[in-house]
Amino acid sequence: MSKDSRLVVKDNSLIDASFNLSLVEQRLMLLAIVEARELDKLTPETPIEIKATAYRDQYKTDDSNAYSQLADASKQLFNRQFSYIDRYADTDAVTVSRWVNEVTYVNDKGMVVMYLNRNVISMISRLEANFTQYLLEQVSEFKSKHSIRLYELLIKYRDIGTSKKFEIEELRSKLGLENDEYKVTADFKKYVLDVAIKEISDKADIQIKYEQFKEGRTISHILFKFIKKKETKQKKSKDKNTVDMFTGLSIKQIMMFSDKLSRDTAFQNHYTAHVGELERDYAIRIGEELAKPERVLEWMPYLKAVGYVPNNK
Repeated sequence: MSKDSRLVVKDNSLIDASFNLSLVEQRLMLLAIVEARELDKLTPETPIEIKATAYRDQYKTDDSNAYSQLADASKQLFNRQFSYIDRYADTDAVTVSRWVNEVTYVNDKGMVVMYLNRNVISMISRLEANFTQYLLEQVSEFKSKHSIRLYELLIKYRDIGTSKKFEIEELRSKLGLENDEYKVTADFKKYVLDVAIKEISDKADIQIKYEQFKEGRTISHILFKFIKKKETKQKKSKDKNTVDMFTGLSIKQIMMFSDKLSRDTAFQNHYTAHVGELERDYAIRIGEELAKPERVLEWMPYLKAVGYVPNNK
């Protein structure tokens, strides 16, 4: 899969989880999630190989320290935890889990091998209705760890363009802040929120603004509003029959048409589901393929049959 068509897919309980990972740790986990979803079988015993070259190419880091960054981050990740809202015996509960069970370092091959925790596996593979997906490319250039988390929290609401009202303390927790970090709200806004918003607006596919709500004189809640940037059109001088000319589908289109194709009999006969594969997993797998312009061209007859109208301008 090409670097610019990799999909990150997470159950919303993982999107909404509270955790504190460094920038490199988040990057490592996102690569692991992308690699893991490419495997036919995923269990806690399945090795997930992350090569320093793949990390370097995805995040445009320096050749000389890509492996050392991976090794250091994976050591820290082994000790990291995340908490999420769960159910136990028909009662609301909070579960605390680790990200990985084991990490192996292969110095000679410049890679680390990760073995994901069973809870993480369930949140990136056995998905049904409540999940969020986005292209890894959108967060690859971020330099702030808070930018990645804020982008994930907001892109969950991509279809309506407005987030829920986040309580300040809830937002701090989801962005990975410790209790003693930026305790003053003005500092939190200046050094965390505003920095992340600017970076996302400059480098990703959405532009953000937010509203503040007060209880008395204290800011208590924040609501985010965002719009998707207009896609840059390719030059008309290129041959419209080539893959290079094709601009591809937007993330919203990928989600919509992957669902439609997964329920289309003619397409099912062309691109069959795996034995025992859940309908939602089948749709996600189709979506991962639709992120590739060459696959969209190949599947164009099926896309047109379920309502896609190509933009030939």
